[in-house]
Amino acid sequence: MTRKVYCEKCSGEIKYRDDLTTARLILEVVPYHNECYAQDLKSAKTVFLENQPINGTSGNFVAASSLFFMILTLLLFDGSQRFISILFLIPLLYRIYSYVVYERVLLE
Repeated sequence: MTRKVYCEKCSGEIKYRDDLTTARLILEVVPYHNECYAQDLKSAKTVFLENQPINGTSGNFVAASSLFFMILTLLLFDGSQRFISILFLIPLLYRIYSYVVYERVLLE
């Protein structure tokens, strides 16, 4: 039996990956229907809700860019300066978490 994913705003079940938008709410990754995400961006919750979704084309681009810059900082910096690369790891970890917890369990 597969796990179900429920929208943070309307509490309805999200059945398809194309209808899923994941976003960061403070430090937590939360799932939304595409329409519910757009409505929450217009509400007072915008202060705490990240303006850019974690999944989708833009989320993949941010994750790939952060991986590139992480590798670049590891190659260019020496010693204790290499710890800067950990900052570039954060968006990549959010993207991986979003995929494993929410996207992987949904049907195409």
